[in-house]
Order: sequence, then structure tokens, then C-alpha cells
Amino acid sequence: MLVVMKNLCLILVLLLLLPGCQRSMPEHTFWNGTLELAEGKLLPFRFSLDLRSATPTGFFIVGEEQTPIPEVFRRDGELSFGFSEYGAEMRGKWDGSRWEGSYLRHRSTGTTSFKFTASPETAPPNDTGSSISAVPVGKYQVSFRDEERSTTLATLWTKGGALYGTFIAPDGDYGLLVGKPTGAGVQLNRFTGWQATIVVLEQRGGTWSGTLYTHSDKPRSFTLQARTDLELQATPDLQTRIKNPAARFTFEGVSISGETVRSTDERFKGKALVVDIMGTWCHNCQDEAPLLQQLQQQYGNKGFEVVGISFEINDDRELGRKNLQLYRDRFGITFPLLFCGNMDDANLNNRLKTQLDNFFAYPTTLFINKEGKVQAIHTGFKGPGTGEQFQSEVQEFHKLARELVR
Repeated sequence: MLVVMKNLCLILVLLLLLPGCQRSMPEHTFWNGTLELAEGKLLPFRFSLDLRSATPTGFFIVGEEQTPIPEVFRRDGELSFGFSEYGAEMRGKWDGSRWEGSYLRHRSTGTTSFKFTASPETAPPNDTGSSISAVPVGKYQVSFRDEERSTTLATLWTKGGALYGTFIAPDGDYGLLVGKPTGAGVQLNRFTGWQATIVVLEQRGGTWSGTLYTHSDKPRSFTLQARTDLELQATPDLQTRIKNPAARFTFEGVSISGETVRSTDERFKGKALVVDIMGTWCHNCQDEAPLLQQLQQQYGNKGFEVVGISFEINDDRELGRKNLQLYRDRFGITFPLLFCGNMDDANLNNRLKTQLDNFFAYPTTLFINKEGKVQAIHTGFKGPGTGEQFQSEVQEFHKLARELVR
């Protein structure tokens, strides 16, 4: 009798555990998760995942922005996201209720790993109702403690009960940040697979100070000083110039199809060109890509062509072509994208720095007239998260393109 009772108890326990153990991963839903950065700081993130087809898809959500996940793989109880262009991936296992694993960033110097966990969303997020009265809405100069000269700005605003902001550096902005007040101040967050950013702000003695956390650098402390605008005068070392204004800018790279393409090719003769020095790993380049495609469509029939010359994390030609294919498909690009090797100094010195002074930003966009002379150089790019700054750049790019084809 005692043996029978023990067996019945064991069966009952198994029946209670079985439904949870066998719960399958949702085929189509939103997810919420956290990624652990330095000093135990937790970066919240949200994404949508659709596993119903043979080629799963998904995208990360930051405010109203949606960043596609390039590659989604599922096998048995394992799920992984690939960010080939950035040399990163998320790998984890489904335990019946959560997806847990590591966000991995691969570089030639080694791989860094950050723990994450994510669960299917049970209810839509509610961003309204939070007190935001103490949040420092406005425009600011950002003074990092490890930086002698301040070259970074910040802007913070509220919309629909939520807090938004971004930092703006000479090479572009940090992307849209979304946050809420904390006990001591506010935390703003961004995660897109390419970027993992936390900005913590606190008020001390009437001054707002904070710390920037990312997945690629050590935490950086800073203070904010109020400004009336977001126009920062570039110092001479941050002004990219053509070394010889009378010379033609030359380039050479490998297309997605494997063809070697040169600036001296017949297809470019007599054309106005926009040569975009970019990388598929660069989030500012990704923000700029739709605008460049817009220019190609609007002015392409007027002797005008955009060319993207890409410098990648890895010098592997086949991987470079794969990344350019992913980039082209994501943004619907119809202009040439050329793999030009990696970002090592030797390669940049040979291909770019013999022609350009003070090259420092991805993207750097050259506007070249039909005679092959560089007419304007635009360094960096401020994306949609900067609002008016972004709209101003859109107008500037169209103005420069019209002047080239006039």
C-alpha cells in the first residue's frame, strides 16, 4: 500500500510539472527582456517575433522606431538572433517560460558576453501616468569627465507621457533613447542589437549629472549644462577636407555580385556622384541609408548616382558581401554598395587618408560634381531621433544634390 501511495504521489508531481515543462515558445508575440551591462545595470528591451514561417522575422522596438532583426534561427529549444554586420549575436534557450542566454560581441581582440533574459509579453506596456515633472527637459552640453573638450550635446523631451532623448556627437547621434523616472532621477535606454545604451541621470545640488553605459566602452561620467540650441561649432580637427581640391576622389571596391568596381569605370563618367563612406555596422549609416536611396530615386535620371563604399569590422570579402546584401535588402537600396576592406589604419591610410584630411566619421558623405571635383563634405549623420536636426540634414542633402545636377 505504501509503495502504491508513493507511486501515485510521483505521478501527481509529474502531471503538475509537465504542462510548464512542455510549454512551447509562442509563434507570434511581443517580448520584454533585460540585458545586464557593466556594474549590474539592467537595460530593458522589447521586441516582436514571428516564428510562423520557414524564415522567422522580428524587430526591436524603441519608442516608435522598429529595427529589423537581420537573422532569426530556431532549433529545438534554442533561439538565436544574428547581427552579422555588427559581428554580434544573441544566443539562448527556452525553458518553458523564458528565453535566457548571452549577447555576444565578437571582435579580433576577443568576444565580450552579456547575460540577458526575455519573456513573452502578457500585457501591452503602459507608459502613461508616470511622474516626469523632475526630468530635465531641454537642450544641453554634455561634459564627460574623461574628455578635455566637450563636443557632445543632448536633447530631452516628453511625448504622450513618455520621456525621450538622445546625445549628439560630431559623428552623429546615439539614436532615440526612451526612459522613465527612477527614484533618484531618470534612466534612458536603447537596445537594437547594434546598440546597447543606458543613460542614468540624477540631480545633485541643482546640477544634472549622469553616467553613460554601453556594451562597447567603460561607463563614462558626465554633467549637463543648459543650452539654447543644438549647434556645436566644429573645431578644425573635426572638419574633414579634400587634400587636393583640384584632384578627383577615387575609390575601388567589390560589389555584392563579386565585380570589382572603380571610380574610373565608364558608368561613372560625366555623372554627379554622392560617395558615402560607410559601414554596415554603423547605426548612423543605417539612419542615412533611406535618405540616400531617396536621392537616387529622385535625381537618378539626371546624371546622378549614389555609391556606398563600405569599411567593415572584418576583412573577410565573402562576409563583407553578405553584410552588404543584408544591408541592401533591409533598406531597399538600388545604388552600388562596395566592400572596401576593414577599418584598420593601414587600409584607411591607403584608401582614404591619402585623399582626405581629418577623416574621423562614419558616415562621411562626399558630393562630387560631373567633373569629378568634391563640392561638399558632410561628416556624420543625425538620425530621426534628433527631430529638427534630422529634418535639417534631409533638406541639406536634397539642396546639395540639386546643385550637382543643375
